[in-house]
Amino acid sequence: MDAEAIPLQAFQALLHSSNIAMVCRALNMYQVAASYTQVSGGNPLGELADETRQVALQILAGPPVEASEDIRAGFDHLSALNVLASVAQPEDAEVLTRISAETTNEEVRALAQLVARSVG
Repeated sequence: MDAEAIPLQAFQALLHSSNIAMVCRALNMYQVAASYTQVSGGNPLGELADETRQVALQILAGPPVEASEDIRAGFDHLSALNVLASVAQPEDAEVLTRISAETTNEEVRALAQLVARSVG
């Protein structure tokens, strides 16, 4: 087994977990990895950008999570929006506009508007 594939496999396992807190952890990991680009010249998870984007969009297609002991209310939408700041495509602007119009969470609204401006 290729030793470099293990971290990508671990990331994908988190990204596709049935536990939303684990999925959010993966999205946040991607966002951190994307920020490394500024100092290292590359995102170690970059080859999974489209897969990560699709998961983020799937999360935004549903209602935000309720608060639990593992996650605060709306954290899934915040994680999805944060990662979309790095991987959103122009065609995602419609989703971002819908989220900012429909959400009752001011933090989610502000982030959706910020990301929408960056892709639109």
